Amino acid sequence: MQKRPKMSFPRPLSGLMQESLVGLGLAERLHEAEIWRIWPEVVGATLACRARPLRIINGILTVAVSSAPWIQELRFMTTMMKEKLNSRLGAELVREIVLKAGRVDTLPVEVPEEIIVNVPLTPMELARIEAEAASITDPETRQAFIELMQASLGQLR
Repeated sequence: MQKRPKMSFPRPLSGLMQESLVGLGLAERLHEAEIWRIWPEVVGATLACRARPLRIINGILTVAVSSAPWIQELRFMTTMMKEKLNSRLGAELVREIVLKAGRVDTLPVEVPEEIIVNVPLTPMELARIEAEAASITDPETRQAFIELMQASLGQLR
């Protein structure tokens, strides 16, 4: 029976895994998978609620977008998103971004409650509201305008 050569020291499992992934051609795919993790940080919470990556094949990232108006809005931002993603990934993995309509499931995001404090209006603010409302001829509309302006100016966020 032939003896196997003796190893000088044990090799770490992480190194073996890395070699296996490279050997199978999966290292780049694993690096591409980072896109899903960093997506909300790169595009921001507002866009992440309305668009999410679906797949990346040969450098083409397909992104599902919740509605046609958002697709139109994001068309203007694809170059910026591509640059930010590649910058965060440290490599030119995303060559193109394709937007398509699709369902975007989002996780519930905690929205901090707004603290509203009513502040009494100054005589100058009240006079300004009256001056602006003077040109409104319909009394009911004028009163609604005055109440709306008073409520708007009287709240600090």
